[in-house]
Amino acid sequence: MKKSSHNKIKNTIILFELLTRQVTSDTMRGIDPSPALGLIKKHFKASSTLGKELVMYQTLINESYKSEAKAKELISTVISLRKKLKNEALKKEKYELIKEIKAHYDLDSFFSTKVHNYKTFASIYTLFEGGSITQTTQIVDSKFNIIEHITRNKRKVVENADTLAAYKKQDEEVRLLAYKLMIDKFNTKYATLSSKQRLILREYIYNVSNTDTLREFMLKQAYELKLQLKKQAKNVSDKIVRIKLNEAISLMNKYEKIRNVKEENVLSLLLYHELLKELKHAAK
Repeated sequence: MKKSSHNKIKNTIILFELLTRQVTSDTMRGIDPSPALGLIKKHFKASSTLGKELVMYQTLINESYKSEAKAKELISTVISLRKKLKNEALKKEKYELIKEIKAHYDLDSFFSTKVHNYKTFASIYTLFEGGSITQTTQIVDSKFNIIEHITRNKRKVVENADTLAAYKKQDEEVRLLAYKLMIDKFNTKYATLSSKQRLILREYIYNVSNTDTLREFMLKQAYELKLQLKKQAKNVSDKIVRIKLNEAISLMNKYEKIRNVKEENVLSLLLYHELLKELKHAAK
């Protein structure tokens, strides 16, 4: 049977992921504002067809169920909603986006970046695009790949739920600070990054496929940062705040168990650096 090839240039979530990575890369090179950030804001609005399809991709990537039956129902529902999108509008928006990417970046270099979850992204693309009777096997394989991905995510979702529950128990001031830091991240206010934070981002960008080197770097950075945080925590007079700080610092032990460095690990390290800056500022 004829097997259709996956076209990453037309894959909505891959376009979004590569543009997101490009924003960080541009920032590290001193390109401000990043053209990639402008393209994300322009083309992935909630009202655009691209934005709507992106949400559908993200639903299948991020949702998790214990049973295969629920996973199958989720896939069926998302595919049904995907069919309601106007394909002509979607093709036009993708064409315009790729044309604008080409105007700012070399396409070969842009699409050469390694993409995490590539197999799952490609499987979703296959189901969204549909196919002929000659591609039945490929469609079935893609569906099972997605089912496996959704059911395999169970542990991660439980961990995230525990983290969220712990977060909700924090004092309002701590929650507001964390929220502000996350907003700053999504608004890509990278101009205020310290030299250490820029170093971490640069290493992640250029060593993302070099697991051992990146892991060793992250372990070293986490260890040094942990020592600095402990030192600064001693200067905090408020007993309750000091206890919370020590609890947060103890969570850094998780870096010793990291096997594959992910974006959330990098973000956490950047946030710890932000906490260190706040402590140093308060001590002045």
